[in-house]
Amino acid sequence: MRGQQLLACADGNSLVAWDIGRDGNELHQRLVLVTIGGEKTISLSGFRSPKDNTKGPVRHLCSST
Repeated sequence: MRGQQLLACADGNSLVAWDIGRDGNELHQRLVLVTIGGEKTISLSGFRSPKDNTKGPVRHLCSST
């Protein structure tokens, strides 16, 4: 499963995560929707970089209801 840092449950089959670009630079991140047990990802945002003055990813817990 892709996704460097899992952030939240989207539904029973998907999670929202920070993911890194194919260049492997862990500071080159974007939000993606990842499918559990699969390789499918859908981009939810463009890439951000350390140059845009944003804080690092915020850690959230995923809980099922």
